[in-house]
Amino acid sequence: MTAKQWFNWHSLSGVWFGLLLFIICWTGAFASIAHELDWLFNEPVRATEGQSNINLAAAYEMVQEAYPDAQIGIAFTGPDTYFAHDIVMRMPDSPWQHVYVDPYSGAIQAETSFFNIQRFFRDFHMHFFGVFDSIISYYLVLIFAVPLCISTVSALYVYRGWWKKLFALTLSGDARAKMASMHKISGVWGLWLAIVISFTSIWYLFEFVRMDLVDGKTAFTDVGDFAVNPLPELPRQNKPQLSVVELFAIVKGARPDLEVKAIRYSGGYFYAEGQSHDWVVRDRANKIYVNPYSGEVVYSQTASSQGLYWRLSDTADPLHFGNFAGVWGKILWFIFGIVISFLVLSGTYMYIKRQFKLRRKDEHRGVVVSLSLSFGMILCICFYAQQTIMGYGIAGRWPELPFASFIFLSAWVSFTCLIIVLWSAALLNLCLKNRGSSFKLGMN
Repeated sequence: MTAKQWFNWHSLSGVWFGLLLFIICWTGAFASIAHELDWLFNEPVRATEGQSNINLAAAYEMVQEAYPDAQIGIAFTGPDTYFAHDIVMRMPDSPWQHVYVDPYSGAIQAETSFFNIQRFFRDFHMHFFGVFDSIISYYLVLIFAVPLCISTVSALYVYRGWWKKLFALTLSGDARAKMASMHKISGVWGLWLAIVISFTSIWYLFEFVRMDLVDGKTAFTDVGDFAVNPLPELPRQNKPQLSVVELFAIVKGARPDLEVKAIRYSGGYFYAEGQSHDWVVRDRANKIYVNPYSGEVVYSQTASSQGLYWRLSDTADPLHFGNFAGVWGKILWFIFGIVISFLVLSGTYMYIKRQFKLRRKDEHRGVVVSLSLSFGMILCICFYAQQTIMGYGIAGRWPELPFASFIFLSAWVSFTCLIIVLWSAALLNLCLKNRGSSFKLGMN
């Protein structure tokens, strides 16, 4: 294709998908640091400083003892040492909630709603709060991997020799020239993340299509037919189970390499997952199943033992969110996620302005149609967001949030709405000016 054709592909992907693509990139940037935001705005999430005395299994049993009628779903260690253990449980006839246990003092710090900052950005970024239908909503997000990939690949052709222009920022000229310079230098610096996000997003789309249309497999090993290597469900036995602490010790003895990040019961087995020697994989790439009655290790998996395909599948998440390199990696993903969000909006605005300058009279119709469809989708997302969030509360009421978390989410939503309104108004203003100019030219 010619350079002009590449430019049109690069720009039109933003014109038609810009607003929703911005929302996906914008929420994704905050999703990468969502756990840290919960730590910042919700005090019980924080661990006190000192020597860790309470491992995850001990915290699990402490919650069991404190809430004998509770059903415990899963127990997590925090993303870092300054996070409390997170035990997800629910009481009879109540929704799931978090119970935080300090790994240093052993104190049960608080019970909070399952809905928090991390859950807000996860539900928003992954599937628009389940808009329309759970399966449809995932595809509505994943389909935007295509315009993002088109924009990224076409940028390599449109801006030739980009690696030579890392510091080519020009602030002279009119507003459009300054915006163009900022767009280009932001694109140069953010290109690496755009490539990573494009690749992993296309991978997610491929995985969903494969799961839904080909084999229905969602894991290499698990209890159920949805796994490539299915384990038989373990029936209940008429004898007592080993304690969680004893089972945890068996896991550590069988897999001393495994840094356990989560424990739960799955299909009758005691299950643990975490990090080992393989780099850049999600926790469930390394897992172990133990018979809780006999203490027998039934299955042990490492990331590399799954084969290439599932190894790549378990690498997609850490690459997509940058959570494989500690808090500084997440901050890096966050910063450049903001950069990509800026690129989506600035690129669309400049293209529309250029087309109107060239007297392309019909361009405003595409802008109006695109904005109308996008705002219609946003209204649907708002409706489903309300339903989803209320589902985390008791008896269909809004879940209780820490005051600081509520203020942050309210400010974030307000600021995001302000960006969307100002950007949309700027595009519509260009349309109105173009139509006015066209009308005057026709009269003359």
